[in-house]
Amino acid sequence: MEADKTLEQTDGRSFSVWLKMILGSGIGFCFFMLPFNWDGELTIPIALLQKTISTPVEGWLPLIVVLLMILSAIVSVVATASKGAGLNTYFKEIFVTSTISVLMRVAAAVLAVCAYWKFGHEWIWNEYTGEIIIIYLMPSLLVIFLLATTLLPLLLDFGGVEFIGVYLQPLFKRLFRLPGRASVLTATSWIGSGTNGIIAADMDYKKGLYTAREVSILCLGFGTISMPAVFIYSTTIGGVEVGTFLYFFFTLFIVGVASTMVIARVPPLSLKSDEFYQGKRDPILDEPVDEGKTKFQRAADIAYRKAENAPGLGTIIKNGALTTFELYMTVFPLIVLIGILALIATEFTPIFKLIAVPIAPLLSAIGLPEAQAAAPAFLVGFADLLLPFLAAEGIESQLTKFVICITGTVTVICMSETGAILLKSAVPVNFVDLLAVFLLKTIVSVPIALTMGRLYGLT
Repeated sequence: MEADKTLEQTDGRSFSVWLKMILGSGIGFCFFMLPFNWDGELTIPIALLQKTISTPVEGWLPLIVVLLMILSAIVSVVATASKGAGLNTYFKEIFVTSTISVLMRVAAAVLAVCAYWKFGHEWIWNEYTGEIIIIYLMPSLLVIFLLATTLLPLLLDFGGVEFIGVYLQPLFKRLFRLPGRASVLTATSWIGSGTNGIIAADMDYKKGLYTAREVSILCLGFGTISMPAVFIYSTTIGGVEVGTFLYFFFTLFIVGVASTMVIARVPPLSLKSDEFYQGKRDPILDEPVDEGKTKFQRAADIAYRKAENAPGLGTIIKNGALTTFELYMTVFPLIVLIGILALIATEFTPIFKLIAVPIAPLLSAIGLPEAQAAAPAFLVGFADLLLPFLAAEGIESQLTKFVICITGTVTVICMSETGAILLKSAVPVNFVDLLAVFLLKTIVSVPIALTMGRLYGLT
């Protein structure tokens, strides 16, 4: 038989495309969603790859972050002042921006320099403010962004998402008002990383695969902490007993589903437009349903057409590099600026304690132990994802620790990371939306987590 004929199925479809779909999607799923034990710790391949890349150069990563902030600030000032003279379209879109954006990038560079070299007031470079952002958070994001933008096309563009989406369409539409393909990104966020999930959702939104309302629900409903990180934060930092973690995870699932069902049906997210990004709707969404085929056949058809148009390795690497640099120059300054300022407000001002005063009586009324001491823990997560777990450390009651850590995980729309990324992304949400959804998820999460903790016998 001729070589080219061996690549053809009886239905006229190319075996090479089927192979591309299976291998590409399989590698993508493994990288972002396959948990396994490594050196006694639960992890996933992309997290292990991040650690492998970071470890040899971890001492240099904070300095690289600072230099990127300086580069972003200087080039933005010059490019915006000169209206992009001498720059091509790609660099103009990155560096020619508004006056406010330029000022924010300059402010981020100043804060990064002060935090790294310990210049200026201690508020900026304290171990609980600038040091957290520049020395610990940003270096990890530096590698995560590079890996995510390069490897996510394997998960998103080779048909695996569409195949699974056909099966989960009825469930996700009923529960969350989302298409079935969103199921893979929810798993990516929960098992892998909320940051990866948000980046993936933003990429798909720009391709016309989600409406403004759908992508907002997807990101704010499921952009949470990865499960391996949750285990470390809740047990090592928060003090939740290791023996309760399986029940903790079960409760987390229930609370996460319930809270996302609520935010999908009430303002502000329920009021978001059903329009696609820049009016661009991916043609794959308009494929007619052939009722004469089985669900498996329909899923295979859609997945094949997606894989047929999947990018080659060279394109994936090139686009990943360009997207990563854009994120470094535009999103990183926002994370640094908002993150450091939010942590300064948390550590050195009474703002969160004052805001928490009215909720302490409510927590007491529903029977939460140590309600007064625990009240701020339910609000500080809006500033940084670690703060609720740190607040739980000082609580004696295992029940209260349990509720704080569950709520801190589910509601995490922190301005030091995911919130800042969302504000800079194409996802159509603003600061008020983030705050409103954070509070809504807190209101839903606390009573459910408290009830589940009591059912388990925690006190």
